[in-house]
Amino acid sequence: MLTVEHLSKKIDRQTVLDGIDFSVEPGEIIALVGRNGAGKTTLLRTMVGIIRPDTGDVVYGKKSIFKDAGLKRDVIFVPDSADALKHYTVDEAVGLYESIYPSFSRSAFRETLTRYNIENKKIRQLSKGQKALVTLSLAFAVQAKYYLLDEPTDGLDVVAKSDVLKLMIAQVESRNCSIIVSSHQLHELERIADKVIMIETGRVKAIMSLEEARTSSVKWQVVFNDHVPVELLERKDIEIVSVTGRVVLFMAKERTEELEAFIDAHDPMLIEEIPMSLEDVFRVQLGGEAHAV
Repeated sequence: MLTVEHLSKKIDRQTVLDGIDFSVEPGEIIALVGRNGAGKTTLLRTMVGIIRPDTGDVVYGKKSIFKDAGLKRDVIFVPDSADALKHYTVDEAVGLYESIYPSFSRSAFRETLTRYNIENKKIRQLSKGQKALVTLSLAFAVQAKYYLLDEPTDGLDVVAKSDVLKLMIAQVESRNCSIIVSSHQLHELERIADKVIMIETGRVKAIMSLEEARTSSVKWQVVFNDHVPVELLERKDIEIVSVTGRVVLFMAKERTEELEAFIDAHDPMLIEEIPMSLEDVFRVQLGGEAHAV
């Protein structure tokens, strides 16, 4: 098991991580979400030992990644850009990974590359989708236990995104490895994630399963008899999505008896509960549009 313990970090005197705690079980896909500047990339880089925290620890099993450098061979970080490999050909990148990671499987990498018809070119000459598939295939060929992915589908077309997601799911199913993925593509995370960790200004806002994320908040469409009550529009505990005549669509962070009683007291014609998407949960829990992740 991977455990992040009270992780804190200041950069240029600004607190970027502030007492982060969570754990990851084998075989889990974790969605790491938060607004821009929340600390997601710093957290991933710290978890793999690239950045040393001011306080706290990252423990794999019973060993600290900051005390046992050998652990870094079993924890792979994939950044949001392939720039570090852009001057290598695909074959040269394979040689590099083989020299660093004893567990690297050339056959596993080749199997993936053949599936996606990627030639042995300079990586800078590949399309963005091909670059993403190469960097992920290199990482997964290491046969590690934990993968930390930063925006793996950013800027990819629909087909490339689908290929990347399939590749991730296949690795977890075949090897029971764990993946932590930071992305602003919430509808994609919704399809693959077992658990969501929400980060807000360097702190863990919430940790929940997707089912818990959907049921912890509520989205209602309410049709009133005469007009939408002004008191409803002025409430601070809800977010109004739209108002059309006597129909109001809104979300609330929490499903409370008081809110239900408030709505019932106005004797609406219809109350319809709308399923919450991960994007809805993000908006109501962290505020703002999903593209601000």
